[in-house]
Amino acid sequence: MNLSASFKSITRILILVAVVATGPGWSVVYSQSLKTPASAAQLVEEFSFLIKDFRMDHQGQANNLNISISYRYAANISKADYPDFRWLAKDIETLLSNYPNEDDYWEIVNKQITALLLKKYPGIASVTSEIKVDPTSAVLYTRSSRVTRERSASKARKHQ
Repeated sequence: MNLSASFKSITRILILVAVVATGPGWSVVYSQSLKTPASAAQLVEEFSFLIKDFRMDHQGQANNLNISISYRYAANISKADYPDFRWLAKDIETLLSNYPNEDDYWEIVNKQITALLLKKYPGIASVTSEIKVDPTSAVLYTRSSRVTRERSASKARKHQ
């Protein structure tokens, strides 16, 4: 949804302007603004955290990773469905420490992270993971992969 459509759908502002001629050179302008109550606005909740300087042996090298995770909660999430972000961080660290395919590109590794988090945590509607890999002796460039994965609409409704 673009910003303009989002703004219109959230605020639902209706402006009515009437111009009435009242004589030669005269006019009266009437305007009224009608707004939807704030309680009817859609709530969007997000959370993020950073796993800094995580060491991972991958692609034949010791790599230093900085992993930024952000996620959006499902609409109308119950208190019990809010995950402690430390659980997510631990799951990511466990996945990377035991990663099965040494040759996978960072983009593939990152897709595995997002798949794991959506599968394990039903209170999350979408997740974005960005892995930044520091330069090594074999690869002299800093590189990064950013992956966003969203829960399908049908699965999201089941968890509400």
